[in-house]
Amino acid sequence: MELNDLLISLSLILIIYFIFRKFNFLIDDVSYSDHKKIGILNNSPIILGGVYLTASIILLAPDNYNHLKIFCFFILILGLLSDRNYLPNPSIRLLLQILILFFFIYNQNLQINSISIDSFDKFLAVKMFNIIFTLFCFAILMNGSNFLDGLNGLLSGYYILVLISLIFIGNFSNDVQLNNLDLIFVILKILLIFFVFNIFGVVYLGDGGSYVISILIGFLLVSENQINMFISPYYVVMLLWYPAFENLFSLTRRLYNKDSVSTADKLHLHQLIFRYLRLKKTISEKNINTFSSLIILVFNIPIFVIASLNYSNTKILASVIIVYVIIYLSVYFYLLKKIVLKKNN
Repeated sequence: MELNDLLISLSLILIIYFIFRKFNFLIDDVSYSDHKKIGILNNSPIILGGVYLTASIILLAPDNYNHLKIFCFFILILGLLSDRNYLPNPSIRLLLQILILFFFIYNQNLQINSISIDSFDKFLAVKMFNIIFTLFCFAILMNGSNFLDGLNGLLSGYYILVLISLIFIGNFSNDVQLNNLDLIFVILKILLIFFVFNIFGVVYLGDGGSYVISILIGFLLVSENQINMFISPYYVVMLLWYPAFENLFSLTRRLYNKDSVSTADKLHLHQLIFRYLRLKKTISEKNINTFSSLIILVFNIPIFVIASLNYSNTKILASVIIVYVIIYLSVYFYLLKKIVLKKNN
């Protein structure tokens, strides 16, 4: 890593932080969202992630990514409007997401070539169907990522693991030649600086930051999978399983319970872990948020190791994903039961 890039990123986050603090701009507001209330113990963190990430990408990413920079800016604006609660209607937010994602996917010629299921791959050969399916995957990733921003360092730490895995297969595999390695390193530097502040609850990504980073990570994984035939599509699924499954499970759970899918709740896995640790009272109140994040990140490390060592082995990757989903569901319902019983006693 070039030291200059790290210094630029550090300087940028400090400048933005002090400007936002001085003008009381984008201070975390928990009054309108149950999802944000998990961070209420923090000392008014500043939601500067989107501005920081976008500014850093514009400054540090190579010039051949200018189109990507433009789309990051547009998705940032949408995220900032959401952070400021100027777009309280989830349907309007989703519609704007879809519009931006459609132009982004079409402009960047992003497509998912295969999911290793022959009958479905025939549909993927149809361009418009492929665009719609790719858009659906990006939307799931974007909103799933947004769910995870309530804990210190969770989303930024998770995507650091994703980038490390990509760098590993790009440098230690004879079969894979990554076309975006320079950009991967740039994003990693940016995220490492952010993570240092994020893990202590000083700053959050917010909607703007979670939108921008999910666009960047999604772009990297889909584009690399397009040009590297040895990278299994399930390698991509495995790296993104947690935010994607968090979103899909949340939608399924709410539909099953006949709850509104557009209303935030406090029943995501990371929130249950937070609430369970809080009920146990074995960890100091001020450290529960960060400790909950570290539990989830450590839990995910084995999946990244397996994915990195078996990036082309679809059977192993698919099997591990199934195992992790089963573990997720088992832990989820165990914690939910414990919390409900504790409250009833």
